[in-house]
Amino acid sequence: MLTLTLTADLTGVTDLRPDDTPDNPFWYTFKVQCGSCREIHPNFVNVNRFEANEMQGSRGEANFVWKCKSCKRSSSATITIAPIPYEQKSPPTRQKVIEFDCRGLEFTEFKPEGDWLATGVDSNTKFTAIDLTEGDWFDYDEKAVHANQPAAHAARPVRPSPKTTQPTLNLPQARLEQNADGKRDSVNDEVIIRLKWGQTEYKGRLVSIDSYMNIQLSNAEEWIDQQKTSDLGQVLIRCNNVLWIQGANQNNGDTKMEG
Repeated sequence: MLTLTLTADLTGVTDLRPDDTPDNPFWYTFKVQCGSCREIHPNFVNVNRFEANEMQGSRGEANFVWKCKSCKRSSSATITIAPIPYEQKSPPTRQKVIEFDCRGLEFTEFKPEGDWLATGVDSNTKFTAIDLTEGDWFDYDEKAVHANQPAAHAARPVRPSPKTTQPTLNLPQARLEQNADGKRDSVNDEVIIRLKWGQTEYKGRLVSIDSYMNIQLSNAEEWIDQQKTSDLGQVLIRCNNVLWIQGANQNNGDTKMEG
């Protein structure tokens, strides 16, 4: 899963969220990276959680279906939850906004285009059409005026801090669990890696596993449905794409990748 998180310094408002309904869907805007060749598409793409697109070679559907122009691999992503309102806290905290199930791709850079909503903390005033693309937003809450103050000075500004309004992408932390005999798969051993989508496996020599549990293979081969489909050479496999890893000569003792 890929999680979009937000950190915002809010004054006078809470429940900051995308304006996202079936009648008025929010288009989440990202740059996308191919999970196979690691090419980052130069243009931003848009994802709508109410849109259903057919997946090539499958009966399923996804919110976003994409084919890499570089390696021609098809991939998809689906938004799994409705957006979660960001609550005002002091100091600001990182909070989940939305979550994606990505198959063969990763979203990288996020652009907060589109209308956002917020609610007055004390007045319950509904703020609409909030624009965060400039990194700063101001408005006035007339209901927050105190009876003993002149109206010209009593309106309360509400603003997210310009340095914290940019939502960021957080990849889930993963770990490589020990297998049945208590040893990790050894560098230079032949291994099999099962991906999370389809029946795809990579077979090759284990070169390294970095601190983020990303796996590098040499002499890698791609197998789908137990049939060899291509020679890949040297590849880097992101941890969040891996279902399990095992030695090529093992019959059991799979090592699972968990976030």
